[in-house]
Amino acid sequence: MTPANAVLKPTGLVHGHTEVRFLDETIPVLNKVLALDLIERRDREAVLKHPNTEWKLIVHEGGAGVKDKPERNHYGVRVSNNQEVDHAYRYLRDHKEQLGLKKVVKRKERAGSYSLFFVEPGGNYWEIESYENRHKAGLPFEVAYPWKTKLTEEKLPGCGYVPQALTHGTMECIDLRASTRFYREALGLDVITHVPTSRPHDVKHPTTPWYIASLEVPAKNKHFLTPLQRYTVSVESPGALREAHREFSERRAEFGLTTLETIAETNAGLSFLLCDLDRNWWEIAYMGQ
Repeated sequence: MTPANAVLKPTGLVHGHTEVRFLDETIPVLNKVLALDLIERRDREAVLKHPNTEWKLIVHEGGAGVKDKPERNHYGVRVSNNQEVDHAYRYLRDHKEQLGLKKVVKRKERAGSYSLFFVEPGGNYWEIESYENRHKAGLPFEVAYPWKTKLTEEKLPGCGYVPQALTHGTMECIDLRASTRFYREALGLDVITHVPTSRPHDVKHPTTPWYIASLEVPAKNKHFLTPLQRYTVSVESPGALREAHREFSERRAEFGLTTLETIAETNAGLSFLLCDLDRNWWEIAYMGQ
């Protein structure tokens, strides 16, 4: 639930953004491997969406100079069971060169999460995961399997697995306690955990299942990314956007904001960018609806 004193009263965590080298290299992989549909394409930018997830992924083309992102800044999809992760691993390993993948790695199961990672041609890590054992350990069905209609093999024929939802993104933080205060009191988002033994670190809007895992790392290991690698939080009106910008300006030192940009017009409405205490980028937006 959004704290009463939060700066934002968000209507949603609506977009994830990622920076790639070339759209023509990355989009086919996101479609053929992860079941993401291309919704819209503009110059150097594309909008993709999983059929079972309302959260949209905005993909930005940065050119040949774009650096590879670290593993702790990835996005992830979920499949129905552990066997599908094994099938995905074999499929991606066998088609690695054809798809232009840089890396395909099976990860050891951690607290009931069974998954693999791969690096797409644009330099970003992706995770294909199963929460089968987390559900068996007591995680509610609707959390372990956050989709209403299960996709069939026709969505990805011949692969042996089907991503059923685009579940999460990730980012790094240096002090989880301080960062959690920012997520709750500044952005108005929930911070939860899917594993009782872990500190709450999954950042989400109260009404939707997708989330951002905020992973605590030593300051010396923190990676700093560009504004094209960000998350978008929406508000209900232009007035709410302007009031939020005013309050962030007044409380900039309190929240440790490293950057606060001016309000600008976008294709969808109005927005401004801010860089938080961990130098992670956020977009606060009124979507014009």
